Amino acid sequence: MNTATNTEINTTTSKGIKWGPFTLRIPFIHLKLRAGEFFQGMVISGATAFAAVPIAMGLGLTFEEGVALSFIAGTLIGAGPIFFGEPMAPGWVTPAVPIVIAAFAAKGQFTGVYDPEIFKFMAAMCIEFTLLLFIMGITGWGKKLIEIIPNGLKAGIILGAALAAFYQVFVTDLDKLMIQPISMTLAISLCVITTFSEPFKKLALKNKFVQIVGSLGLLPGFVLAALVAFLLNEVTFDIEWGFRIPDVVSLFNRTSPLAIGFPSADMYVEALPLVIIGYTLLFGDLITGTEVLNDAQTQRPDEPLDVNLDRSHLSVAMRNFLGLLVNPFFPTQGALWTGVHVVVAERWKKGPKEMPSIFDGLGSYYLMGIPFLYVTLPFITLMKPLMQMALTLTLILTGFACAYVAMAIPKKNSEMASALLIAVFITFFSAWIGLIIGILLSIFVVGTDKDKV
Repeated sequence: MNTATNTEINTTTSKGIKWGPFTLRIPFIHLKLRAGEFFQGMVISGATAFAAVPIAMGLGLTFEEGVALSFIAGTLIGAGPIFFGEPMAPGWVTPAVPIVIAAFAAKGQFTGVYDPEIFKFMAAMCIEFTLLLFIMGITGWGKKLIEIIPNGLKAGIILGAALAAFYQVFVTDLDKLMIQPISMTLAISLCVITTFSEPFKKLALKNKFVQIVGSLGLLPGFVLAALVAFLLNEVTFDIEWGFRIPDVVSLFNRTSPLAIGFPSADMYVEALPLVIIGYTLLFGDLITGTEVLNDAQTQRPDEPLDVNLDRSHLSVAMRNFLGLLVNPFFPTQGALWTGVHVVVAERWKKGPKEMPSIFDGLGSYYLMGIPFLYVTLPFITLMKPLMQMALTLTLILTGFACAYVAMAIPKKNSEMASALLIAVFITFFSAWIGLIIGILLSIFVVGTDKDKV
């Protein structure tokens, strides 16, 4: 695996307007609409666009403010390939989400009661994350920081994300799960099978339809479970017609540090381990995205890409900074939506006739930067009773993916045992305690030898 932090693949020849290290590609001018990717993006984004709303409501915001929060986050995520010229499909730092939720829950701040201190702490995380990304992007120190972190601690952080995700679904939110018991069970089962099942993957190699179903991620399970929920009266729909501008003003007034004030010094100290954890997970996404592009580039010498992870750091930093000013919501501004990235890259590598430019595919998948899903009342009200299901599936798939990755990192039994203990402390105590325990275990139990086993 190539783990270089700055991988140059020739020089990009795609059209666009250069600004600093970035490239702006204007939809319908520099980006050509690809109908297939556009409609796939509309459907898949539709299933996940409002997964953040239940989190926002758990932190004390209203449903309308949750929609506005999703609008801000989604618009900034779409800016990755369009305004910053990143050849990756951006998304949340998804594995960090359950850890952040667990941190708020441990402080009694995930009860649905609004408290400005919640969003001051969220701002502290966003400010530190932005600064860390900016420093790493300017200096190129990201790879060095990640190499310093021992294998057991890395595995513990990622396994902590898995444990926190499963705990959130099956313990903290068990009452919500039981509101839709049959459809939720069906959704979880189908999504785990289509995403992680080895027999399903073998079947996909022989059957084109099964292969297509597998490439759509959580969408098939989500749609089928939603239909079952409706037929069994586990959900009811109250469809409204028309359009509504998201309530960004109310969101700003209740969450922005420019309105409620900036964090106190102790909040920055408390937020630091969560930021380090978030960065560790983000860096893994950047490496994954780079490897996918390196593989696809071998089939597409006609469109050389400029994959520069230092620039990627800066683009994610700027998206986090812009989000911070309106609505700090760590960690919704990440580098990679792995499923979408793989789907677009696989289509691009088939040749210019399939997809002239990878940026056409990315721009189309992100709906050319047009946030119409967030202003269309029929869609919003259709999704409203299904938003908890979308969040549940996001957490379950995140948990499985993190468990897969975490279990593969340790090379020694001592690292495996340490990883489990670190994960428990991160999930059930605090990020600070988890990191401190992890460092102590790495020194006194695993040892500091770099010998490979």
